[in-house]
Amino acid sequence: MGKSFDVRLDRLLVGLIVSAMLVVGTCDAGATAETLDGRAIVVRECAGCHQLRPPAASTFETLLDRTAPDLFYAGSKFRQEWLVDWLQDSTPIRYSGVVYLNHLGSVGDKDRIAVDTVQSCSAKLDPERAEAVTEYLMTLEDATMKTGVIEPGKKFSKPKALRLFRKQLPCIGCHTVRWGKRVMGGVSGPNLTDAGNRLNPDWVYARIENPQHWDPKTWMPRVEMSHKKRELLTLFINTMKSPARIDLEKRDAVAQGSAAPMSVFVTREAASRSEAEKNYRLYCVQCHGSRGNGRGINDTAGGLPVSPRNHLYAEEMSQLSDEELGMAIAEGGDAVQKSGLMPPWGETLSAQEIDDLVLYLRQLCRCEAGG
Repeated sequence: MGKSFDVRLDRLLVGLIVSAMLVVGTCDAGATAETLDGRAIVVRECAGCHQLRPPAASTFETLLDRTAPDLFYAGSKFRQEWLVDWLQDSTPIRYSGVVYLNHLGSVGDKDRIAVDTVQSCSAKLDPERAEAVTEYLMTLEDATMKTGVIEPGKKFSKPKALRLFRKQLPCIGCHTVRWGKRVMGGVSGPNLTDAGNRLNPDWVYARIENPQHWDPKTWMPRVEMSHKKRELLTLFINTMKSPARIDLEKRDAVAQGSAAPMSVFVTREAASRSEAEKNYRLYCVQCHGSRGNGRGINDTAGGLPVSPRNHLYAEEMSQLSDEELGMAIAEGGDAVQKSGLMPPWGETLSAQEIDDLVLYLRQLCRCEAGG
């Protein structure tokens, strides 16, 4: 009996050991599966900053709360190969931050970006995790976006495209591009010097066609144009595959002559102010400046070949009628024989919002038409 008991005990111990090994093996397998589950990684590590489900911010206040780009249409927006590489070694794309107003400062009478307040994504995933995350993000698509609109290899006139981008439309005012060895453009929008590697050309076309579809409070204007012009811009942007790092601190030091201290504006104070002031801050400040003096971040960064109007200059502003100001806001600079770099906001703002902006401009200049 003693020997039989010992045998049964030995078998029981072996069974317990094997069971324990199976349990441990199951846990390890589960951990590995979770580690390579792209959705789980995104929810755990990205959802704290990025919005993974629509809708996008639709008010000034909720826009200011945005800390990272929305990802609920990442599969429509990004190129898969680029995203896998970027997740392993992320580099800055928006040098003025996701919402430039949250990082606005000043040096003297010039607006600057407080670069020490801008935080870029710190993603440094290993190759397997990067692949898993990308695979999941590519499933987040906008079902309404048309595909196959752009033929990436189609020939086009680069000089004509640059002229359209730089002089006929306001694109250069907010975006940095490379032309040969020269890097030029504004900084309130994403850096486009490597957009051809990063962005799906069909999405670029759709974004140009209707920016507010993707982001209701974007400070990118909706500009009516033909399919041919949108296609030309898209093909031009698709050729930009030489990333250029923008050193805002160096640009500012060169422009100022010294590294003067910067005072950061408390943007959120504007949340309790009039809708006209909120619209002015969101759409106009990037070029006309937080004070309205024409020294916005895009101008001081060298993004504008034509200086924006100084809205504080009563003598000049009084020469303009309210109708002229409203037309310039709604239809852009071309409508009043001024630079095409002044965007048309008529497809972005309502008629009432434009009228209210005219009244706000009169408050800034402390003047009336003909006064």
